[in-house]
Amino acid sequence: MKTLYKFMLVSLTGFAISCSDYLDTKPVSFTTIDNFYKTPEDIEIALRGCYGRLVSSYAVNSRSGLFFVGDIGTDELVGNPYSTPDAGSNMDQFIFGRVVKTNLMARDLWENMYRSVYAINLLLSKLDEVSMNEARREQVRGEALFLRGWHYLYLGMVYGGVPVYTTVPHEKDKARDPLQRVMEQALADLQFAYEHLADTHVAGAANRWTAAGYLTKLYCYLAASKKYEVGKRLNFPLNSFDWVDTDAYYREAKQLADELITASGYRLAADYRSLFSEGSTAEQAKEILLTILPSQENKTGFAPTFYLFPVGYYGGGWGTCRPTQEVYDRYDTLYDARVHWVVGGLGTDPGTETIDGNSYVKPLPLNLSDGVAYDGDYNVTKLRAISSAVRNTDFYFGHYPLLRLADIYLLNAEATAHLEGDEAGREILKPVRSRALIQTHTNDVTVLQSAYRRSDFIQELLDERSRELCFEQQRKFDLVRFGRYVTTIQGISTTRGVWNSLTARILIDNISESKIWLPIPEEDEISNPNLLPNNPGY
Repeated sequence: MKTLYKFMLVSLTGFAISCSDYLDTKPVSFTTIDNFYKTPEDIEIALRGCYGRLVSSYAVNSRSGLFFVGDIGTDELVGNPYSTPDAGSNMDQFIFGRVVKTNLMARDLWENMYRSVYAINLLLSKLDEVSMNEARREQVRGEALFLRGWHYLYLGMVYGGVPVYTTVPHEKDKARDPLQRVMEQALADLQFAYEHLADTHVAGAANRWTAAGYLTKLYCYLAASKKYEVGKRLNFPLNSFDWVDTDAYYREAKQLADELITASGYRLAADYRSLFSEGSTAEQAKEILLTILPSQENKTGFAPTFYLFPVGYYGGGWGTCRPTQEVYDRYDTLYDARVHWVVGGLGTDPGTETIDGNSYVKPLPLNLSDGVAYDGDYNVTKLRAISSAVRNTDFYFGHYPLLRLADIYLLNAEATAHLEGDEAGREILKPVRSRALIQTHTNDVTVLQSAYRRSDFIQELLDERSRELCFEQQRKFDLVRFGRYVTTIQGISTTRGVWNSLTARILIDNISESKIWLPIPEEDEISNPNLLPNNPGY
C-alpha cells in the first residue's frame, strides 16, 4: 500500500481545549522520530496525537469517512437533487448506490485509517523503551490498543478482510487478512483495554467502559452477521462469518452491557435534546462513552454541515442529503418527542427555544399532508448550534457522540432477545423509550411499548435503533448485520415524501448485496497486487 510505506510520523494532530477536565490534546508536529520517544512527556504527546487521528479516521472535518458510509444511501438519507454533491468525495456514488473502486472517499478513508494504525503501532513499539511510571505505561498501552481495536473494528465492517498490522514498519506488499483475523485482532485489543484501563471518565479519552461498549458493539455485530448469514450468497470466503459462535458472542455482549449499564457511572441524559445541543456538554458527558472534542483550532463540523444541521437559517447546514419519509413514519408523533427534534422545516424567520440555559434557533414545524412531508422544507435538524450574533456557520462545538449509553441499551436488548426471548429484550427498551415520551401527554412508557410492538422483534429493534440513533452513522451497519440491507433499501417508497419521490428510485435500482462492503481502493490494489482479489462486485 503506497500510503503506508510513505507515511512518516510527520503530524499527529489532535485538539486543543481549555477545560482541564478534558483530555489535553494540543496539536503536535515533528519531522523525525530520532530525537523523540525519549521521555514520558514524549509518550503523552504521541498518545494525544493518536487520539487526534480519530478526527481523520472518522472524517468529521472532510468530505469523506464514516459520516457518509454509515448514513448516506440508506433508508434514512437520500440525495437532494437541487444541491450539487461534493465532487471531492464522489458523494453522488453513495447517494445513488453506485460506489466504484476509484471512489475518492473510499480511498481517503482507507488511507486515513491506516495512517492512524501506523501512528498507534509506532507508539506501542516505543513504549517499553522509555523510563516512566509502570502504572501509567500500562494505561497508555491500554488506550493505544483501544484505539487500534477501534480502527480494526471499523476497517472490518467497512471493507471486510484487510491487512492487519501490529508492528512497524508496515509491510508494503502485505496481503489482505481474512475478516476473522481482523475482527479477532479488534476483540483482543479492546479486551486488553477493558481489562487494564481505569474507570475514570475523561471527555475525549477511552476508559474501561468505553472499551466495554465497543466490545459489546463488536460482539453483537459479529453474532448477528453469523446468525443472518451476511455475505453468504457472495461466496467470498475472505469475508466469511462462519467462524463466529453466535450464542457465545451474544452472551459476552449481554454480560458486558449489563455491567456497563449498572456499574459504569454513565446514565441516559434526562433530555434527549441535550445530546445534540452545542452548549450542553455537561449533560452530554453523562451519556457519551466516546466523543470527538471540538476546539478553536480543530473545529468539528465540515461533514455534519452536509446533512446534520438544520438548513435555511443562520448557523445551518447545506442540505446536500435529506431525510427519507421512512424516518418520520417510524415515530408516534403524538407521544415520541424525538421526531420533533431530529427532523424539521426550513424558515427565514423561525423562533428560538432554550435548552440547558442556551438559546437555539428552532426549526419550523413540517408541512405535512396526511403525515407526508410534501415540500422541500423537510430536513435533518438533529444537531443545533447556539443562536448568537457571531458564529462560524460551518462548525459545531458540542461533544459529537461516537458511542453513547442508549446504544448499549439497544444492543443489550438485542442480545437478551436472542438468549432469553423477545419479551425479555423488549423490556430492556423501556428506559430509552421512557426518555422519549412527551411528558405533557403521558409518562406511561407502555404507550410506546404498545405502539412500537412488532411481531418481528428484529424489525422492532431496527426501527427503535433508527428512532434513537438516526443520522449517527449507524444505519448501514445495522441493516447489513441483520441481513436486511438490500430488502430495506428496495422497500423505500418512491412516492411518499418529497425527497423519496425525487431520488430514491435510482438508489433502489442500483442496490445489491455486493454493496455491503466498500471496495479496496483501486490505486492501492495496483500498488500492491497482493490486496487482490477485491470484494465481490468490484
